[in-house]
Amino acid sequence: MAGSVGGLSGSTTINITLTDVNDNPVQICIIQQSSAQVGKAVGKIKANDDDLGINGEMAYRITNEEGALMFDISADSDKREGVISLKKPLDYEKKKAYSLSIEGVNTHLDPRFSHLGPFKDTTTLKIIVGDVDEAPVFTMDYYIMDVYENAPAGTDVGMVTAQDPDNARGKVR
Repeated sequence: MAGSVGGLSGSTTINITLTDVNDNPVQICIIQQSSAQVGKAVGKIKANDDDLGINGEMAYRITNEEGALMFDISADSDKREGVISLKKPLDYEKKKAYSLSIEGVNTHLDPRFSHLGPFKDTTTLKIIVGDVDEAPVFTMDYYIMDVYENAPAGTDVGMVTAQDPDNARGKVR
């Protein structure tokens, strides 16, 4: 009998290897304040290419309409980066995030290696618009109110109104 005196027994070593499953998508995102200026850079993206010199130069373009209407991308050849800039002002109250499909392409293709596949890649970049609190706007530039000198404390003198551009209903507390 196994386990009894004079019985059969054995042992073994079991190695268990745990590996990560790639179940989390890559999320590339830039957080940008809605006060960013048109024509100014809001972020950079980089495509990796191990080639040297002109063979490693990249051109970038935004391939989806939503992204191309609001943003522009140009190549910084010294750093091999795509510089993303604004075409139109951002407005947090109208749209809080943008999704850009960006393509990076080799600019100098050698026909001898064209069989190795397309020398381009695409990624999705999410740009999150940060809220910038805007000051309330009074409905008039100035107000004139009269009050009698013998008016008791707590007397209503007048009313002023203002609108809050950050609030959909425009009410100011």
